[in-house]
Amino acid sequence: MGRTRLGRYGRTWADEPGLGECVRRWWPFAVGALAATGLLLGAYLWVPRKSGASVAAGAVPRDSARPDAGAASARPMASYTTRFQPGQPRVRNIELAARMLDGRVVRPGATFSFNKVVGPRTRRLGYVPAPAIMGSRLVKDVGGGICQVSTTLFNAVFRAGLDIRKARAHTMWMPEYPEGREAAVAYPNLDFTWKNDTDAPVRIQVGYTGDSLTVSLWGHRRYEVRSRTSKRYGFSPYEAGSGHGRRCVPMAGRKGFKIDVWRTLLSAGRQVRQEKFHTEYRAQPEVTCV
Repeated sequence: MGRTRLGRYGRTWADEPGLGECVRRWWPFAVGALAATGLLLGAYLWVPRKSGASVAAGAVPRDSARPDAGAASARPMASYTTRFQPGQPRVRNIELAARMLDGRVVRPGATFSFNKVVGPRTRRLGYVPAPAIMGSRLVKDVGGGICQVSTTLFNAVFRAGLDIRKARAHTMWMPEYPEGREAAVAYPNLDFTWKNDTDAPVRIQVGYTGDSLTVSLWGHRRYEVRSRTSKRYGFSPYEAGSGHGRRCVPMAGRKGFKIDVWRTLLSAGRQVRQEKFHTEYRAQPEVTCV
């Protein structure tokens, strides 16, 4: 910012005008400058800002208002928390994606796209290499761990009874996620989308600590939600192998299995529909990096 500097010395020359003369001469200019500054400051504060992320159709950028801003009657619809190991590189990626989601508003009838809102995961945007699931292996990839954010959002949407349009589970099960209730994402093709099929805006609120991530949804709940999960079945054995290079991630072997999740939506105590989520997890090989 510009700065006005005062003279370094306090001397007054004999041919300089007195204080009263200076005031009479210069006060109109001082008042005009102050008025112009006030107008410029007011314009700066009131001009709307655009978010740096691309926004899904129907998704409104974040703001600093309360969770129920724009809908005075908004209520908590659902909330979900997942946990992770602190201090790992993936935590950086989780925080970046969480900030992109926090404060987003999805209008009634609009479909929310995780990839369109969060955008590409690149080094230029601050994402770092961290373990990511690729097939039946873990490899180090830029943006690894971001699926923790999409999965936490998925479970909040699941509990809120909102319309899940597109979601695919990981090929391997990870202990951080509930079995059969997760959403893998990979920019730009593998996306998680859901529709706001209520009559009011839905606001996404995201909070995180050093070892946890919580997604809360605010709006008007349309359905009561009941769910149940089957026992694991259809087990498959794992094998042992080795990996090479900097992208290799050591893994402890884990059996593959199948599992089913049912979500029942009710209105006024009556069943509206029931949905089944079937997941087949691959066996996770025991990997030694050499």
